[in-house]
Amino acid sequence: MSRWQIIWLSLLAIITVGVFVWVVLGSFNVCTEGTDEIYQKTIAALDAIVELSVKLSTALIGLGAALLIGLKTGLRFTPVTKLITITAVLFFAQSALYAVLWRLGVAELWLNKCLELVSQDILTRPYQAHFGFFLAGLLALGALVVIAAFGVRESGSGEST
Repeated sequence: MSRWQIIWLSLLAIITVGVFVWVVLGSFNVCTEGTDEIYQKTIAALDAIVELSVKLSTALIGLGAALLIGLKTGLRFTPVTKLITITAVLFFAQSALYAVLWRLGVAELWLNKCLELVSQDILTRPYQAHFGFFLAGLLALGALVVIAAFGVRESGSGEST
């Protein structure tokens, strides 16, 4: 593994730990009101977004893992494309993790009949982390597609113009 790959993976680890700590440090305020229709609609809308992005994340994690372990033959990875694929898979996995944490928080709100706390840190942070990592995964896939489309080659490939 090259030095820049180790640096990149170390940076990803630092980002992962930083975001996890930020999410875990969120807290609930005291519940003062009962269940209101506007909070039910808000949670339903947010949950629909989470549902779709979790399905996409898990499908793309499976695809990325299949490509990386070689289940799809005929593909050659350069070190750059392999690193971008690993990055995308890690981003989508973290997106799914934070979606699950968000849903656990929502379940706690329903259990305690306190839906107005949906806007508290304990729920907004996992949702923001989920959405941010999902977008980062899409950007990583976009970079992979651009690199593949323009045929970025390793030096010394033996081709001359």
